[in-house]
Amino acid sequence: MTNKLFIIIICFLIVSCKPYQRERFKYRGSNSNEKTFWIEIFKDEMFYECIKEGYKNDSIFKLMSKKDLFNSSEFIVNLKNAKNARTLGIKIIKNLPPAFIKSDDEDISEKNFISASCLHYYASRELDSIAKKAYQKHIKMENQIFRD
Repeated sequence: MTNKLFIIIICFLIVSCKPYQRERFKYRGSNSNEKTFWIEIFKDEMFYECIKEGYKNDSIFKLMSKKDLFNSSEFIVNLKNAKNARTLGIKIIKNLPPAFIKSDDEDISEKNFISASCLHYYASRELDSIAKKAYQKHIKMENQIFRD
């Protein structure tokens, strides 16, 4: 009886578990939501600029560009929106408070939470809200251009 129960539970788990899907990592495709795609590009631009500003080291990005395409779009959202997103990234770094960790082992006075701050802002509701508003402005401008 215990073996049958164990087999039934295993079968139930196998059938009920959602298979792993890579939908989150799909890049612009036929099933892609244009709004989501646009917002992700906006947020990506903020993140990369935040990292660039934090490290102030172009060689990091040169090294990364050997393997990384950085953005899933062959075109930028548009120059004004890209600039706005990049300005947000710079602002995050410029407003970083000093690191609060004290260490006797090494000098950390020149270190800060650069990548963590950029990642946390990327995932923030504030950036989501800013990106959604920028998208709405983008759509209004695009619609206006088509009407004229």
